[in-house]
Amino acid sequence: MNDSKPVISAAGHRAPLVGEPLAAIAKRDEFLHPVAPGAGYASTETSYFGFNIPEKQLNGEIYVWFHPALRVMSASVYIWRGIRRSTLACDYVNHFHFLPFPGGDIDDYEIAPLGLRIRVMEPLEALEITCKDPERNVSFRLVQKAIMPPAGRPGGFHFTQAMKVDGELNLHGEQFVVDGYFSRDRSWGQERHEVARSMPPLSWMVGIFGDDLAFHVLAFDDPALGPETADVFASPPPGRNLIWGYVWRGGTLLPVKRAGLLTTREPDGLAPRVKQMEVEDAGGQVHRIRGTVDARMPWQTWQNMNVYFCLTRWEWDGRIGWGDTQDIQYNEFVRRFARF
Repeated sequence: MNDSKPVISAAGHRAPLVGEPLAAIAKRDEFLHPVAPGAGYASTETSYFGFNIPEKQLNGEIYVWFHPALRVMSASVYIWRGIRRSTLACDYVNHFHFLPFPGGDIDDYEIAPLGLRIRVMEPLEALEITCKDPERNVSFRLVQKAIMPPAGRPGGFHFTQAMKVDGELNLHGEQFVVDGYFSRDRSWGQERHEVARSMPPLSWMVGIFGDDLAFHVLAFDDPALGPETADVFASPPPGRNLIWGYVWRGGTLLPVKRAGLLTTREPDGLAPRVKQMEVEDAGGQVHRIRGTVDARMPWQTWQNMNVYFCLTRWEWDGRIGWGDTQDIQYNEFVRRFARF
């Protein structure tokens, strides 16, 4: 840390979702939603997909960000192996900030500049994603099939869903078989402003261990566990750091009501290395989950925010699973805690 220690609050960015039931999700939520009358320019709808090959330390991210009030969209494809210190050091990067809004719905649409096509085979059940970039000799075809119902964020407008992913990848002429899991994410109907926020890092975490076991947690580090940031940021009170999450276990889907999270970072003070959690579900069962980052790259989702995207190896009840960690950081944290 490299500055004095004024107290900076993150509490204003925390939604009161903990303990509420998961929202119901309908098949129509797979498609574009009507823009509310008078919606602001920051109205947002997103689709997030991906794949991984853990034995190769390889992760792929596909992100589509719709701006319905502005009638434009952003889209990206990232593929990388291992630890990358720069986004442009990834094996493959293709990102466009400004693209035309889809002319129809998103049940079957193409994003031509990326060579990307996304097709809904069965709403909330199965999708096909293809990408072809012949100039750079990169292509893939993925079929994603749900292993669980979509978990709706309490209050609605958002769901996360664990998927079985099968397909093939050509990466600059190197051929890979995709046979794993990935948690997709959808959001709509709310505004997402690109403002700079004074808050500690926020962790978006998912892990899948098989068709019967998966989790999602969105949380700050718990001040009760003594994170370094607690001296600078007025985080939520101890034990109140969770935004929302779920546990999918043996065919039962339960919201998370507590998540004792602590992050260990690299010597640079920024990049996440280990995530340790004690998660309590709504049924009162406590789960101890530990994640170790195997592949990582930083991405400035927008210029006021940096996110470390991480392929993470999770351990839970003697089982090994894989999934994404997204460590969300703003200027105030990086300015104070970077150790370059």
